[in-house]
Amino acid sequence: MTPNTSFPRLKVFVIGLGQMGKSHALAYHKNPAFEIVAMCNRGPVDLPPELRDYPMVADFAAGLACKPDVVSICTYTDSHAELAIAAMEAGAHVFVEKPLALTTESAQAVVDAARRASRKLVIGYILRHHPSWTALIRAARELGGPYVMRMNLNQPSVGDAWEIHKRLLRTTPPPLLTAACTTSTSCAKSPIRVRYKCAAWG
Repeated sequence: MTPNTSFPRLKVFVIGLGQMGKSHALAYHKNPAFEIVAMCNRGPVDLPPELRDYPMVADFAAGLACKPDVVSICTYTDSHAELAIAAMEAGAHVFVEKPLALTTESAQAVVDAARRASRKLVIGYILRHHPSWTALIRAARELGGPYVMRMNLNQPSVGDAWEIHKRLLRTTPPPLLTAACTTSTSCAKSPIRVRYKCAAWG
C-alpha cells in the first residue's frame, strides 16, 4: 500500500488485545497510514512478533495520555460505551467492536458524545459492505416482501476458543451477542424494529 503523503499518519491506541484486538493491531501495523502509539490489555498477553515492539501501557488513561488520533476499542462489551465516550471527550475518533453497548440508552449516549465532540464513531461490522452480503440483499429485495431471515453462526468452541466464548458470555447477554454476530442489515428498504425473545438462557 502506498501511503498518502498529503495527510499525516494517524496515531492509534488499541485497547483490548484478544482475538479481535490483535487482528486490528496487525492491520494498523501493516497500514502505513497509521502509527500505533500505545496498546493496552488488562492481563498478560502473548503478542505476535510484529506487535512486540509497540509501547504497552498500564491502563486506558495512560493510553489517552499518548494523544492518539484514533482509539480502537476491542474490549468486552460491558466496557465499550464508557471507553468510547471517554476517548471522544479526550479528542480521539473511535473505532469500537460490535456491539456498541449493552442497552439502547448507553448506545445513544455514545452517539450523543460523538456529536458533541464532533468525532467520528465507527462500529466494526463489515458484513453490510461485503460483496457476497450485498449481493444477497439485492437478490432478496427483488423477490419482494415480507422477509424472514435466519442465520446461525457456527463457530467452534473447544479448548482456548471455548474459554474466550465463556468470558464473552459473562459480559454480553446471549440475545445481544447473537444479534451482534449474526444480523447485519434488513432486506427491507426502510427501517424496521427487530425484537428478540429468549425463553431461557444460562
